Amino acid sequence: MKRKNNSTAAWIFTLIAVAGILCGLSESFRNYFEEPHLSEAKQAELNISLLPEARDLPDWSTVASNKKGQWYGLLVQPALCDAICQGEVSTFEASGQVVLRPADSAYQKTTALLSKVGYSDTQGLLLLVNKHNQLAGNIAPPYTVESIHKAFTALNR
Repeated sequence: MKRKNNSTAAWIFTLIAVAGILCGLSESFRNYFEEPHLSEAKQAELNISLLPEARDLPDWSTVASNKKGQWYGLLVQPALCDAICQGEVSTFEASGQVVLRPADSAYQKTTALLSKVGYSDTQGLLLLVNKHNQLAGNIAPPYTVESIHKAFTALNR
């Protein structure tokens, strides 16, 4: 009888170990195919800084309806936006990026999340949103239409 109990315990231990290994491999496999395959050097060249782990963003499908399934930029407009800020907002919109304004329904939830992640001052910062509507990092200034285009071309490969 003891032999049967030891055999059962060994099987249970083996099943738990295999399940743990499969979960780890599955997570690694998912991360490998979900993340952009940009080397550290390429990220530095494009001024891209990725978060260690992407964070879910509130639903703003009405703001970014045409951006599903691709990486895009998000500019969070400050509550007080002077003439310089308005010009910056127009430039980002003209380059095809999404601008989240204080009047948008997801504005408060988004700014709270950004503060949690460490983006307390987002004025003029182009945030990166991945294919799954998750905050994934940012592109550091200075910006040009060409530099933004190069960055998103590399991210959306």
